[in-house]
Amino acid sequence: MSSFAALTDVASSLQLTVGGDVPFRAVSTRVLLRTGVNLRDPRPDQVRDRAAIDKVVKALADMGMAL
Repeated sequence: MSSFAALTDVASSLQLTVGGDVPFRAVSTRVLLRTGVNLRDPRPDQVRDRAAIDKVVKALADMGMAL
């Protein structure tokens, strides 16, 4: 279980980790394809959904992006 409270927190941390908008867009597209969760414009019902947050964090970790 991750320590993030919302997908917006994950997105902010990811953007800082990858260092810019272009890499963030590329990684968030991969996350969307793997999980069905859009980090750039998350659905309101997913923003604080613990299962969605954990799924995204796991997908990022699987891609070598531990936040």
